[in-house]
Amino acid sequence: MKKLQIWLVFVFCLILAFSTKVNGATELKLAHFVPTSHAMHAEVIEPWAKEIEKLTEGRVKITIYPNATLAKPSDLYDSVVTGIAELIYTLPSYTAGKFPLTECFELPFMFNSAQHVTKTIYTLWDKVPEFRKEYADTKILWIWAGDPGQLFTKKPIRGVADLKGLKIRVHGPSTKELASALGASPITAPVGEQYEMLKRGVIDGVFTPWSASMHYRLYEVISHATVLNAYVPVMIVAMNKQAFDKLSPKDKKIIEDTTGKKLALKGAEIYDNIAKKSIEDHKKANVQIHELTREDFEKWRNAVAPVYNSWISKIEGKGLPGKRFYDEMVKASRE
Repeated sequence: MKKLQIWLVFVFCLILAFSTKVNGATELKLAHFVPTSHAMHAEVIEPWAKEIEKLTEGRVKITIYPNATLAKPSDLYDSVVTGIAELIYTLPSYTAGKFPLTECFELPFMFNSAQHVTKTIYTLWDKVPEFRKEYADTKILWIWAGDPGQLFTKKPIRGVADLKGLKIRVHGPSTKELASALGASPITAPVGEQYEMLKRGVIDGVFTPWSASMHYRLYEVISHATVLNAYVPVMIVAMNKQAFDKLSPKDKKIIEDTTGKKLALKGAEIYDNIAKKSIEDHKKANVQIHELTREDFEKWRNAVAPVYNSWISKIEGKGLPGKRFYDEMVKASRE
């Protein structure tokens, strides 16, 4: 009986590991972590999936598994490498330590919009082979970032000292170091868990973008927002390499022609527009929004100054071009 169970599990894994043919079409499973109401699902991923089916005349059909129904956020990248999913949308930071150079874009106070960082990402994608190599076990279809992360809390935060000892949710290594440098206690958790953690008092606040705060209705469980542009969440849509290789040259070209920088910038623009609307929604919900003066901002930046050198040293210690990558990022962000 035990041998039979092992055999059945093996057969099931084989089925998941390869694209299936449905009515003569190649079916590709696309897994991600957000609900269907999320803008990236409704305005980018779902329309793109429908476009692929139309352009391939039904030869390629993409079935979407939203809201972490096929794999947990932390398992999404591995799921596309192994073929459990042929496509995934995820945040590299959910797989801590696997994409060290990518973490550079999430360093504090570097970017003012999703489009700003996405353009910078593509400059370095084209320029630095070590960056692309981080994703060598998949085919990256597009890479982009959401709008900058702000600080949402239950009590007012006007200065760095106000954060001392507070439990703040972060989403990855860079924001964890940011929170620690500011004297807070970082709690790592996926974006979808923020609301309940705040509601139950598990945390005192979160670093998250305006767009995410609106999507997850954080204005119901927080009272204050401090505008910092503290970091940006980098995102990817990746494809299993074997699944891509099995497609016809014509269908490969269709996928490549409909993805890349153009689609990335579309996603970034959507995030920036949502951020503007989110600010208004938070005001209507009586959330107090605190803007920093230039003098105040410098105090925050000085407080996290060690984070930059710490990141460079850590990356150089891995044998990667941390200093060169950081310098190239700063240069590209100013062009």
